[in-house]
Amino acid sequence: MSDANEFEDAITRALDRKPEVRIPVDFAAKVRAALPAKPKVRTERSVGRIAAGVAAAGLVLALCVLAPHARPGVQNMAFALEMVLVVELVGVAAWLGMRRSDW
Repeated sequence: MSDANEFEDAITRALDRKPEVRIPVDFAAKVRAALPAKPKVRTERSVGRIAAGVAAAGLVLALCVLAPHARPGVQNMAFALEMVLVVELVGVAAWLGMRRSDW
């Protein structure tokens, strides 16, 4: 019986023993050296999107200039022009708001 208890005690001691962990001093440097170089990420800007942004800014500026002169009415040319600019601005904003995979 004593042999069985000693055997179980030996197994228990072996299982309870924690292995010694050794990490080399230059481990981080070796891992970093093994990594591939990061490619430079450059976002491409579409000329169409840039032009649309400039056009939207120009439309907003034109609307601000026309606003004091535009009185609702059929005969008022400033009001008609302002409505055309608003429609164009909505179209440009809708185009800029669309998500496209090729941008």
